[in-house]
Amino acid sequence: MTLPTRSSLAALLLPVLSAACAALTTFDPSSRAGGSEAPLVAGTDLRDWKGVVHCHGRLSHDSSGTEAEIVAASVACGLNFVVMTDHQTDASVRDGIRGERDGVLFLVGAEVRTPQGTLLAFPLQRPLRRWQHFALLAREAAAMGAVTFVCHAELWRVPWATAELDGVEIVNLHAGAMASSYVGTLATGLLLPLRSLMARFCVRSRGVFDEWDRALTTGRRFVPIGGNDAHASVRVFGPLGGTIGTYREVFATLSTHVLAARRTESDLVDGIRRGRTYVSFDLFGEGTGFDFRGERHGECVLGGGEVTAGSGTRLRVRLPHAAHILLLRDGRDVAAVDGAELVVEAPVAGTYRVEVTTPRGEPWLFSSAIRVL
Repeated sequence: MTLPTRSSLAALLLPVLSAACAALTTFDPSSRAGGSEAPLVAGTDLRDWKGVVHCHGRLSHDSSGTEAEIVAASVACGLNFVVMTDHQTDASVRDGIRGERDGVLFLVGAEVRTPQGTLLAFPLQRPLRRWQHFALLAREAAAMGAVTFVCHAELWRVPWATAELDGVEIVNLHAGAMASSYVGTLATGLLLPLRSLMARFCVRSRGVFDEWDRALTTGRRFVPIGGNDAHASVRVFGPLGGTIGTYREVFATLSTHVLAARRTESDLVDGIRRGRTYVSFDLFGEGTGFDFRGERHGECVLGGGEVTAGSGTRLRVRLPHAAHILLLRDGRDVAAVDGAELVVEAPVAGTYRVEVTTPRGEPWLFSSAIRVL
């Protein structure tokens, strides 16, 4: 008797898996925070804008998603902005979803391959030259006022510290799906709600975070963003198909927040460039309201900022609700607490960032870095 191969087994079970996932969907993003307005960041004139970075539609070779589907999902998930990053063609930049749609601001960028790895660049007014060194692409994008990021960080081929980029996609749902166990993913899809399957893709890669910490110690901001990598589906079986995960489900799982005064393209890009971002796996809890700041004599600095060490300096973390807060300095754990707030008085010099996990140990929130001088 010939045993079924992995490919043939997948082909046989795809219809069952898809039907089971559709029938057992249990998370509803429609009640999440967001919309045309965003809450003020305490003590500042900035607002906490919630969005999605790294989204593909019909202008990418590997997606058939329509503008109507993407806009509807954005509204349903309470997003303030979406960055479209189709695989670059002349048409993707020229005809991409740009501007206001039903209270959501759309920016057009691109996912572009280089010999060293893939990068994201946005916003773009014209295509970048393809397949050249990442530094040349970054300079060309910067000349257009764009920001550039390490994309698919797990596949990058050079140390990020040498990269002339603005930041890094610290998590990516597609990479999380590829890193998941085939058998575990199959069993989860067949037996558990869709929320449980999406949770398998919410992966914190130790290698990616270690490389990010090394890059931060160089003095560069290396701003974090989350990569939804939405294609109107999550492909469990690669080229064989078995697609699950609508735009709505993928948007509800992960978001990138930008602190900026207004929800305009220029303000959002400026906020990102300054490092005023954080990343939230919203599948495990709404992240809006996460706050990491440095305080000194009544003044405060947010992510991407600098504060001087001394007896009047403190670092403060506040959460929307209680969880496990971990403060890191130069990549090493320095303080932790279970609760909704953590305060560290007179921190020593170094580069600090925050990671938050849920009481069940799920990855939830990731801050930008603050440098104590």
